[in-house]
Amino acid sequence: MLCHNYEISLNHIPMKNIIIFGILLLALTSCMEDRENYVRYTGWINIDSLSVPEGAVLGETIDIFVKGGAPNGCWSGLGLNFKKENDSTYYINGTGVYERRDGICTDVYQIVDSVFYLKTTRAGTIKFIAQSANDKQIIDSVFVVQPGK
Repeated sequence: MLCHNYEISLNHIPMKNIIIFGILLLALTSCMEDRENYVRYTGWINIDSLSVPEGAVLGETIDIFVKGGAPNGCWSGLGLNFKKENDSTYYINGTGVYERRDGICTDVYQIVDSVFYLKTTRAGTIKFIAQSANDKQIIDSVFVVQPGK
């Protein structure tokens, strides 16, 4: 019976090559991201306040002040949107990007505010409806009159 005894020896490999290989292996594995605890999506934020004037004159430009926010530091890129439904109804809402790693979010309320400008083009009531992630709607209106009345 023929038996061979093999002995593995690292004596012929310089120690610095082993150290470099170990460092590279460590660097590559530390750059790999654990995706199990990673969450990212675009979602609705809360509208906290809506302010419009009580009245306006036809042809006048009115200021619509809106303030919104998100509940923690995992939210970023907050923005407010103003959309015309028809000549008498406008919708306001906000969006942001939620991104969380390892379930950790700072306890900081994220705020965004903006002013939208609307030139009145018809007499009567114009309704503004602010839609929020927390299902709380804020509804306000402006009564527009003809000039000289």
